[in-house]
Amino acid sequence: MKRYLVTAACLALAASAVYAAKLNKEQKRLEECGVVMQEVLNIPDNVPHDLLEKAECVIVIPSVKKLALGVGADYGRGAMVCRTGEHFRGPWGAPAMYALEGGSVGFQIGGEATDLKLS
Repeated sequence: MKRYLVTAACLALAASAVYAAKLNKEQKRLEECGVVMQEVLNIPDNVPHDLLEKAECVIVIPSVKKLALGVGADYGRGAMVCRTGEHFRGPWGAPAMYALEGGSVGFQIGGEATDLKLS
């Protein structure tokens, strides 16, 4: 009986460690998205502020990586935040995690990493 209790306690500790690591990964992703949004909002032109006031949702994907050598792939993870309320004019809601993945074929070579903001 004692062996089962020790095994159950070890499994519970391992599961909580895995859950905490996942939470930290998502928290880090949200912080990176916040840094990208802050950089966009600090642009001297007022265009981003006007777009943000009209936007129903904003998707931020920091560091979308693209690599190609005949066959290409792109990958990035980020977050989306939408307005609440009638006709999406209320306050901003809770973030949702999203991933961007894709592939391509053709005459191509190279790689790049870019920050992506969609509104």
